Amino acid sequence: MSEKFDVVIIGGGPAGLTAGIYAGRAGKKAAVFERETIGGQITFTDSIDNYPGTPGISGAEYAMKLKDQAEQFGTEVIMDEVLSVEKPAEEGGAFVIKATEDTYQASAVILATGLSSRHMGVPGEEKLIGKGISFCAVCDGMFFRGKDVAVYGGGNTALEDAIYLTQLANSVTIIHRRDRFRGEDTLVRQLKAKENVKFCMNSTVTGVSGDPLLQSVEITDKVTGEKKELKVNGLFVAIGKIPNGEAFRGLAEEDEKGYYLSGEDCLTGTPGLFVAGDGRDKAVNQLTTAVSDGAIAGTAACNYVDRLSGNEYV
Repeated sequence: MSEKFDVVIIGGGPAGLTAGIYAGRAGKKAAVFERETIGGQITFTDSIDNYPGTPGISGAEYAMKLKDQAEQFGTEVIMDEVLSVEKPAEEGGAFVIKATEDTYQASAVILATGLSSRHMGVPGEEKLIGKGISFCAVCDGMFFRGKDVAVYGGGNTALEDAIYLTQLANSVTIIHRRDRFRGEDTLVRQLKAKENVKFCMNSTVTGVSGDPLLQSVEITDKVTGEKKELKVNGLFVAIGKIPNGEAFRGLAEEDEKGYYLSGEDCLTGTPGLFVAGDGRDKAVNQLTTAVSDGAIAGTAACNYVDRLSGNEYV
């Protein structure tokens, strides 16, 4: 017989761990499943300076504090990949959670599967993530005050990152694979008005180098094939995000990009199934909104479990 939980949370990032804290505090038998790194993308941040009350804490330290807090309230953290979730045949039945190592049951499930930043796939990239390569300008821009940086991408996120970085960096070079930006014209005009911005169009990043920190980026012109080296201290990659919910397609309603659709209440159309964090379709994806989702979804899941037993949690 598989182990039965009141609440199973899939994803050990800030949203999932916060949900685990709330479920544990409510006295529920809860588990958080994480397939890779506790904390998710926040672990790539050397110093969290935009989260209230914890200036300077590293992403890795913050993640471990969340994990410890969840475990202190009795929530189990299981390092295993969830392969599938089977919905109950009728409301009030158990979800069946199949992981790599075992199969579990739960009265309620929270999908906090988050996003993955789309990587460039170039030589040297992986070893320099967090050492000059970043996927979040707002998170890490302060480390590059007065330095030379580049932004790779051409959508709104890349343009907004570049605008933000112009306030901090000595120079910002925008690298884009097309001759025109995909982002809004108003953002492009703002950037063109900045004195410390350079544009490198029709170009792709084909390599990065530096040891132990990033020192340069190799850029290849898509028209001529010419390669050149750009000396930078930081490279902010903004070529897209990928929702991590592929294994759970069909459980919750999604938009065309694979983001879970729900209101701010984190409810889905499936009784007992909730969504939280960056994988949920919303306007702002930040640490503050992730933990907010975790609190809301965790409370809602506990409420659902208690309604099944006739004792609603408040």
